[in-house]
Amino acid sequence: MTTNRGRKHVIRHRMTSTGESYVVAAKNLKAMKDMGATAEAVRTQRWRPADSLDVPCPCGGTCEPGEKCDRCHAVHRHVARAPGSLTDVETWMDKYDCMGCASSYTLTVVLPGRPWGIAETIVQGGSAEPVVRARVFPGVVHPMMRPETPAED
Repeated sequence: MTTNRGRKHVIRHRMTSTGESYVVAAKNLKAMKDMGATAEAVRTQRWRPADSLDVPCPCGGTCEPGEKCDRCHAVHRHVARAPGSLTDVETWMDKYDCMGCASSYTLTVVLPGRPWGIAETIVQGGSAEPVVRARVFPGVVHPMMRPETPAED
């Protein structure tokens, strides 16, 4: 069990070594507690599509076979995955592109045990109602949320 004093010392040490603010350092340390989930979320999002449909999809085998295109009758291929919700951290959005034309579609999938972030219930506002807010793991890019820390060049 870590005391509050010890926790603050670790946060301040990270602040001095990285140049982060106290709040950002504390959030990043909390996210790093579960590095396995963070690494798994990055692997779930960042992969390259297969060059042909003869090999299994490198996304991890959770995608569905692509549908035939209504325009050109070619097959759609799984090309990307991104977080698909603002609060449900196990919901992902899969993008499929047609191999013959510019058509594409997305599917929402739930991947239990493979979250893209941490969902927290916080009390907000004058009425003190609980609100669910999600934080994205470091390294995961969410299309509908800004990153907590600015991207470094």
